[in-house]
Amino acid sequence: MYFLISRSFTKAILLLVALFLFSCSKVVEFNGFNPGPEVLAKLEKGKTPKSKVRALLGDPPIVHGINGNLWLYFSQETEKLTFFQPKVISRDIALLIFSNNGRLNVIEQYTIKDSRIIDISNNKVVSGGRKLTTLQQIFGNIGNFSAQDLQQ
Repeated sequence: MYFLISRSFTKAILLLVALFLFSCSKVVEFNGFNPGPEVLAKLEKGKTPKSKVRALLGDPPIVHGINGNLWLYFSQETEKLTFFQPKVISRDIALLIFSNNGRLNVIEQYTIKDSRIIDISNNKVVSGGRKLTTLQQIFGNIGNFSAQDLQQ
């Protein structure tokens, strides 16, 4: 009997240890699309039209600027361990700028090393708005409603 209890106890301990180890495993997420330097090398500045870039890379996730002349392709890999904040492992950005005639003008690539941390200000701008007195708030809606509005 002692042998059976100790064997089941050992199995329970092993199961708990396995659950503990698997619950602390990292979760890695990959988001976005970055074409990479091999594909970007196929593009020629001043010659490649938007249609060819779209055929090679697909539709850009971010289009900005006048006539949609600035295209951004980006990817990011994050790692998360249980309840901790996710950590960015890698980030790659491809910036493509087209001229007004639709030809590729600028190709730039950025990585996480080019990132800058920006301090977000907690200062608040309070606008005056319209200040109503208590009586204006109480009697302000008199006459704004009709009996027909209430029946609908």
